[in-house]
Amino acid sequence: MENRTRKIKNVFYCFLLGILGAILFTLPNPNYIFKNGLPFLAWIMYVPLFLLIKKTPFKSVWLFTGLYGTSCVALYAYWLYNYNPLCFYVALAIAFAGTALLGLALKGVQKLFPKNDWLMLFLLLCSFDYLRTLGFLGMHYGLAAYTQWNFNLLLQSTDLAGVFFLNAFVIFSSALVYAFVSKILDKKAIGHKMIADNTLYEGDTYINYVSENERELEKTSLKLPVVFLCIWIAAFCSLLIYGKIKLSKEPEYKTVTVAAIQHNEAPEANGIENYNESIHTLINLTEEALEMNPNIKVVIWPETAVVPSVMYNYEQPEESSRKKLINYLLNYINSRYPYFIIGNQHIEVNKTGKNKKYFNTALMFEPGRNVIPPNPQINIKNRLVPFSEYFPYQKYFPHIYKALLEHEKFFWEQGSNITIFDAAGLSIYAPICFENTFPDLCRLAAQKGAGCFFCLVNDSWSKSEACQIQHLAMAKFRAVENHVPVAVSSVSGQTAFIDQNGIITAMTIPFSKTYAIAAIPVMPKDQKMTIYNKTGDFFGYGAVFLFTILLIIQVIIVIIKKNRKRK
Repeated sequence: MENRTRKIKNVFYCFLLGILGAILFTLPNPNYIFKNGLPFLAWIMYVPLFLLIKKTPFKSVWLFTGLYGTSCVALYAYWLYNYNPLCFYVALAIAFAGTALLGLALKGVQKLFPKNDWLMLFLLLCSFDYLRTLGFLGMHYGLAAYTQWNFNLLLQSTDLAGVFFLNAFVIFSSALVYAFVSKILDKKAIGHKMIADNTLYEGDTYINYVSENERELEKTSLKLPVVFLCIWIAAFCSLLIYGKIKLSKEPEYKTVTVAAIQHNEAPEANGIENYNESIHTLINLTEEALEMNPNIKVVIWPETAVVPSVMYNYEQPEESSRKKLINYLLNYINSRYPYFIIGNQHIEVNKTGKNKKYFNTALMFEPGRNVIPPNPQINIKNRLVPFSEYFPYQKYFPHIYKALLEHEKFFWEQGSNITIFDAAGLSIYAPICFENTFPDLCRLAAQKGAGCFFCLVNDSWSKSEACQIQHLAMAKFRAVENHVPVAVSSVSGQTAFIDQNGIITAMTIPFSKTYAIAAIPVMPKDQKMTIYNKTGDFFGYGAVFLFTILLIIQVIIVIIKKNRKRK
């Protein structure tokens, strides 16, 4: 009866740790209750997870960590349900499977490294965060580093080593707190046990018993955590000083005035009447912006702001309603003076005229040069959103593929190149929505000569300000990592301008028909690349490499010790 009561209490305790962990994961990020998040909680956000691993038996750890991961996604990315319930449920299933495997791995590491498991738990979690951003399911949403998006002094450190450095720095504080809590609890438990067992042993038996417990007490030493705490505090202060110095030394640059339009189109709006209304709204807002500031040199319209394919419909032999709308649009652009960068659903047809390929693109028009007939510069979206924009596993999962197509109608084709636009003295990379969440892609664009990022975004489907701010947070990191300004033109928000140091200089009210105007610095073409831009995500793949090496060494040591005991 006593054992059963103890097991029930342990299950309840683990359940509470999982719930607390999910809450602490969600609150530091922009969320439903606190739109900007509570970033100070990020420094302890993984403590409940580490304690959960310690408390849970091996045979059930996968269940509790799986539920923890599912809860994290449900609370953090609740807005995904507004887009497609199937995608939301698939995300929950993937989260369960991923964190269940992570829980087993964390528990295994804890068993292998009984003395200082906290260091290896830290490395494993850093490795997991990096690996989950790769491949078909790769997502950057939810990295601990992004909770610090408004901490501008600390944010400057990402030009040294990127988002995965700051991610590791934030996670390490949780590992340190866990180390102190865990070792203190273990020390108390051993002390209570020795007192309780005092009457059970005598003579040599008692001496051996005490000797064994002394070895266990050695594992609870706080010397190493104290040393690392001092190092962490020194590093934290150094990063703040670095950020302060960097922000105080920023030189002045020549600027170009840019307008970013936010037309707040309903995400479910389809049909020629809605497309017509959308384009007229975009034009009216653009006219207001040009009247407000005649010095505007570049106008940005959001992702798929123009749904009918510009070039496909222009080349149609018969006058259709879509062709008339495209002609109207092109005549308008050609009659104005700024460059236009617009989001468009681009269609290519094969020679037979039957099979169509759909591309999510950014088109750049220069009035008087490439507007009529339309011959814009084109940047095709390279990183597509899994399940909602592409699903390359039709052969293996045909039922999922068909279910997704019932909502999507078609999937996008994937681009393979990065196009840099030249407009009004600016070298522009135009990542499309999801793409600006990938540091490696934006880093490659900067290496190819991009002096600014103009992000074309559509998060209107989420119907969530928290979702939009989560996305904006990542855009700030891309600015600092590459030391280039960023403009975001979003359908419903967050339309904003961010300088090369990650400072938001202008932002519109979300879910409104409006625009933002700002002066974009023209970064010199010969400016030095940031250290991050030269080295890449070293703290991502470096964590994976270091963890793997240490794990192999420890496994070899354990095997050697076991063989010696047998002999």
